Amino acid sequence: MSTHNETRRLMEQAFVPVDTGLANSSKFRERISTLEEKIWRVNEENKSLKDEVEQRRLAEKLARDQSALLIQSMDFLASEANLDTYLGHVLKTTVDQLQAVGGTLWFPDYATGTARLHLEYLDGEVIPAPESHHPAVLRPPPIGGLPLSTFPAQGAETYQLCYEVSGMPEQNRAYIMSLGVKTLLTVPMILGTEQVGWICIRSNRIDTAKMTHQIRVAEVLAGQAALAIQMARLSEKARQGAVLEERNRIAREIHDTLAQGFTGVVVNLEASSRALKKEDVQLASVHIDHARELAKEGLEEARNSVRSLRPTVSGPTCLATQMEYLVRMARETGAVEPHFSLVGEKRLVPDAQRVEIIRIAQESMTNILKHSKAKAVLIELVFAENTIVLSIADDGDGFLSSEKHEGFGLLGMHERAERIDAKLTINSNPGKGTRIVLSVPCEHHV
Repeated sequence: MSTHNETRRLMEQAFVPVDTGLANSSKFRERISTLEEKIWRVNEENKSLKDEVEQRRLAEKLARDQSALLIQSMDFLASEANLDTYLGHVLKTTVDQLQAVGGTLWFPDYATGTARLHLEYLDGEVIPAPESHHPAVLRPPPIGGLPLSTFPAQGAETYQLCYEVSGMPEQNRAYIMSLGVKTLLTVPMILGTEQVGWICIRSNRIDTAKMTHQIRVAEVLAGQAALAIQMARLSEKARQGAVLEERNRIAREIHDTLAQGFTGVVVNLEASSRALKKEDVQLASVHIDHARELAKEGLEEARNSVRSLRPTVSGPTCLATQMEYLVRMARETGAVEPHFSLVGEKRLVPDAQRVEIIRIAQESMTNILKHSKAKAVLIELVFAENTIVLSIADDGDGFLSSEKHEGFGLLGMHERAERIDAKLTINSNPGKGTRIVLSVPCEHHV
């Protein structure tokens, strides 16, 4: 029963006709007092419920904005060839996301034990170090964490500029404060165990609670910057063709992990929004919990990408079990009803093939959730004598297979199929859904 109906019922009880003698009795007055207390409690519960719904709505918007931000940054990484342009994009995006007033990007110079200014974001523009008026251009500051300097070696740190900052040259502090900056947040860019740089965010607020709340997003963006730096290093050590192939692989891995994970987050949050509009707080809470778990998995995938550039598929190593897990995750979004069918006796599949098969399935499911408006999906996995066949069919809007499509989705699926000598067929027409069939040669004795 809703709190509104409960209040109405109590009010009706309070105004039941009674005779005059009973109305003057202490028992009647006690009953009225009890009902008034119940009504007050119901009204308080109603107010608390409204506050909780509003808080969940704000949390949903924040998570959706962060998901869109990270996916946008990954798309930029996949398309931008110039490293400095991408690093400037990451710096600007991080500053804007934290609602700060500027920032800087630094690289370590271990030969001198100092940090070298590379980019400064000031007054809405990304400025290369040679064009900056920052005193550090001529006098690089020392490297180290608290209490040595403002360039930590491990996690992010904040610094209040109204106090003397140990290790920060006074001319640097004076320059930054002249810009109206009161607080610094420094986020290290770490690649595996190597410190590759820092992103420093400038804020004109003394209260650092909002910056701290957004620190996970800043860390993921810093991780993407570190990944881009590693890609630039590879370009200096290998032939151009090999570098381009590696870039495409990394872009696909990012697309197939973080982008798909955050799609699940957005779908769950949209489902929670629909539930909240119906005042079904319990169902909304379930969807928000699912979104939180997917977001945690996405963050772990980002960290794995930084620590290692080798493609991985987290979770069970059995292909059939992984498909069942994918179906379960899709079902929990509440946006589509997936069904899984296994034909033949499941068996172990070589890692190289298993990774590509599951990534193709993930990409297909992501496209269904994002674009198809499908209500049902059938995933069929067939273990034949010397072949593995994966079929994914939906009843969604469909599309013209001959048309050019933006993004890495369909292109990445074809490239993955080629790497394992598989045949990928995509049949789709507007209004008639889509069917994807992947046929993989695989010896039965493997």
